[in-house]
Amino acid sequence: MRTIMLFLLAAVALIGCEDVQTNSPALQASLNDEFYKSTDVRAQLSPDGSLVIQGMTDLEKLTITLSGSSEGVYTLGGNGTNRAVFEDFLGSIYTTRPFGNGEVVIENSADNTFSGTFKFNAYRFGLDTLNAQQGHFYKVPILDAPIDDDDDQPMELNALVDDNNFNPSIITAVTEGNTIVIRGANQNDAITLQVPSDINTGNYPVDNEAITATYTLDGAQLATESGEITISAHDTEFNLIAGTFSFQTGDPENIQITEGTFSVNY
Repeated sequence: MRTIMLFLLAAVALIGCEDVQTNSPALQASLNDEFYKSTDVRAQLSPDGSLVIQGMTDLEKLTITLSGSSEGVYTLGGNGTNRAVFEDFLGSIYTTRPFGNGEVVIENSADNTFSGTFKFNAYRFGLDTLNAQQGHFYKVPILDAPIDDDDDQPMELNALVDDNNFNPSIITAVTEGNTIVIRGANQNDAITLQVPSDINTGNYPVDNEAITATYTLDGAQLATESGEITISAHDTEFNLIAGTFSFQTGDPENIQITEGTFSVNY
């Protein structure tokens, strides 16, 4: 009987431990249906009254910037101060500004800490979407250390060259007359795409006139035999363009460029 009682007491104690909730600062959410929880959280108040709340892990970072710090609802999206930014382990940046949406609710701002909820849709322009649901931040403290809340998206251009990764060290995008010229280059090779500056979304064959795709190897530009460029998004107000591409050079190299993606600001 004594053994049974000891077992029951131990079970009750274990259940009690599982129900304990700590008061530690926290920031967590469901990001594209995957659980995210920061290991370090902090807040910063700027002289202009804006508030930055940031949660970090060793590899990822979620930053919320708001126009104020008072309790209430803050709408995300557009070109205003309010925004949410997520940087993943690859360095890709998803932002709600200007094309995303969402809201942040500051529910408690007592004792120089902030607690509340959030949800949002953020974008890598033309490439990917991040959906945040069931977001919570709890007793996030104000720290003196500055917080980087930059939401500038890095330019991206990647592809496979004969099934080998092409990750250029330099990416440029400029307008030359009525043409947008996008170029990614390494020391020995480069990919260059050219499209009209007024191009709309859609699929376009590489025609060696208005729309071109070329591969340069060891300083020699190889002739393109066939290919396609797909424009998935083009915003002429913000000078942003994104899409995919694939093409093949002619004889004798017959190099295959596949799974190409780009998202640039020109």
